[in-house]
Amino acid sequence: MTLTATVATLAPAPRASTTFHHCRAALGDQVLRLQDEPLAILKGLYRLGVLVVTTFADGGRVSQSMRYPTLEDVDEGLEYQGRQCRLRHQLNLPLWRSVMAVLGPVADLPPRSLLFFDRFGEPVQQMAVAPETGGLAFEELVCAMLHPDQRQLGAPPPRLPASPTEVPSVAELERQWSHGDDDGFRALLAGIGDRRQVLYQAVRDKFACPVRAETIPSLLALASRRQSAYTVCTGNSGVSLCLTAPWSAPRWQKGQCHLAHNGTLLSLDMSRVASVWRLRRPAPGRVVTALEALDAQGRWLWTLSGADDEDAWLSLLGDSLIADGAPGRRMA
Repeated sequence: MTLTATVATLAPAPRASTTFHHCRAALGDQVLRLQDEPLAILKGLYRLGVLVVTTFADGGRVSQSMRYPTLEDVDEGLEYQGRQCRLRHQLNLPLWRSVMAVLGPVADLPPRSLLFFDRFGEPVQQMAVAPETGGLAFEELVCAMLHPDQRQLGAPPPRLPASPTEVPSVAELERQWSHGDDDGFRALLAGIGDRRQVLYQAVRDKFACPVRAETIPSLLALASRRQSAYTVCTGNSGVSLCLTAPWSAPRWQKGQCHLAHNGTLLSLDMSRVASVWRLRRPAPGRVVTALEALDAQGRWLWTLSGADDEDAWLSLLGDSLIADGAPGRRMA
């Protein structure tokens, strides 16, 4: 059977984010434009002492209190291994573009912070110097990397709509799904324009199955009570994060779900979640089961999966997962 549907086009996004416009309005006063050399600036962050690194994502944001490591091989990403946790940043630096230094408070931006944007004016990461740390290293870095033009900041280009993409047959989708590793799965998604919901709706339930949104708060609360570690993956076009930890009990506030562990605060915007899917994908020597949240356009927000103890994760799923459209029915 061949699917004749095509991936729908995306509506153009706004020309730039609200954060970009705030910086543009305060340029030359509370905000300074730095050279468009994000890698060079990232390599100087190790001198700034303790930083609060905030990663912006469509489904929320992640804030970490950390000392930025000395960058050597960026392709390997940044990884921190603790006794109970593992945090990994994978940087896609070709998509990073402009950098701003915030000297004083601007909107909700903290002073003495650096803001990195992609080429569409969307914020990628924010690095704020923790109070009473870093000395003059922040000012020295800003002066060394100052852009010669502090009066103008051109508008980023609009994000063009994606071209329609023909969806392969169900048999071909499932073949690629079954035989691919992580890189193969990313290639599969890229082949249909990264519209994941198109893929998940096409394949059989043993590959992807919709579940009720109530599964998420149930699972997070149960994991906290059992003190079970699990992995949350989120991010944006410029950086992806996977954070494994025995997260705190979820704290709910105005549609936001906050999870914390050892200086890391993860905030998931549940108001953006339009659907939740249970996925099974092959991995070296095993099958990985995960929960994935998508927005109203079928785009990825974040993924929940197991830590090193896959059996404990499957037990959590078995006690929390509720099939979509079947109230009270539990499934693994």
